[in-house]
Amino acid sequence: MLQFSDNPYRYFPPKPNRLIAWLGEQWNGRCHLPGTRHLISKVEVENAGPLLDVHSQHGARVLLLPNHSTHSDPQIMVETCRQIGLWSFFMAAYDVFERDAKVAWVMQRMGAFSVDRDGSDRQSLKQAVSSVIDGRYALTIFPEGNVYFMNDRVTPFLDGPAYIAMKAQQELKESGRIFAVPVSIKVSHVTDARPSLREILTEMAAALEVEIDPAGDIVTNVHRVGIAMVRRNLTMRGFLPPNPNYDDLPALLRASTELIIGKLEHKIGIEPKAGAELMDRIRSARREIHKVRTSPAREIDHAVAATWADEAILAFRILSYAGNYLSEKPSLDRVGETIEKMREDLYSRDFSPYTERIARVRLGEPIDVSEQLAAAAKPREAMASLTDQFEQGVQGGLDELNATNIHPGAELF
Repeated sequence: MLQFSDNPYRYFPPKPNRLIAWLGEQWNGRCHLPGTRHLISKVEVENAGPLLDVHSQHGARVLLLPNHSTHSDPQIMVETCRQIGLWSFFMAAYDVFERDAKVAWVMQRMGAFSVDRDGSDRQSLKQAVSSVIDGRYALTIFPEGNVYFMNDRVTPFLDGPAYIAMKAQQELKESGRIFAVPVSIKVSHVTDARPSLREILTEMAAALEVEIDPAGDIVTNVHRVGIAMVRRNLTMRGFLPPNPNYDDLPALLRASTELIIGKLEHKIGIEPKAGAELMDRIRSARREIHKVRTSPAREIDHAVAATWADEAILAFRILSYAGNYLSEKPSLDRVGETIEKMREDLYSRDFSPYTERIARVRLGEPIDVSEQLAAAAKPREAMASLTDQFEQGVQGGLDELNATNIHPGAELF
């Protein structure tokens, strides 16, 4: 998953250039996606008709809302838009723009603009709303907000996309309609990657000094390596819960996260809201840490805030694991996703793909935002309802894609 950045935030606006965007789309589809950085041999787009129908209507604006399970999703969406003849702006984490100035320059010309995930980014929200209202381009936002490596199951959506859609619709009033389109991306193995995955897991086990049977049950081996990772990270940082139950991994992960975030809130000096979910508490802590680390007036606190940031990302990583995702259905795809995620978290960096994959993209039924606003008694109720519909739409599309997946990735490991 993306690391959090605490560099002072600088907004990167879109600077659309149709020629550069066209060249970028061609290079992305023909060279970048099939290349070693992604190994996506093909992108298949399904059910584009309903989206194209509403896009052709006078006054219609489009918001695309895909799941975010791999680092290749933005490139997959660029190719999807190219195939259906739709130019979309993209809202992207500002960390991505800071990695490479040349890549950032191209991204801006292709219509991408930055967002600060840890703060209240009014510039980005204003740009998002104005892009939707403008109507010349679609707008693509990843509502999960991060890469979770769970391609069969969506994680809870943030409410930012619903807010943007509602805000744009309220400003348009009767002059146009906003349509939000759930987009389901399914990336699946097209080769038998079992030997490669066993080799990667064996290397991780050796690094963690845990014994596994290289030819044994894959779920058992992944579980052992995962427990070793959690135990190592928590022990080194003094966050191992008392009397840990290593047989109940989900409970251990939640107890560990609760311990980390509780101590972190105490050190930062914030009180969690009553009934707040653990992920919301982590995000609140991250916002406070971000304020400290980017404030020149708090320079004397920057060193200790770096430690807080490390603890926050640890809590985020631990909680982001779904304890039963692999055991529920140990397919080749799920085993690969889980091992890939574990390797990133163990070494704190991303890796190039280990095998060829295919991407199937299913465009869901467009959701008329104006209808949802009219049906809700209060805007907040509409925002909650829309977020639920976005999430259910993407999950429904994933279920359909999985039901018709004939590639090796769908087979049990």
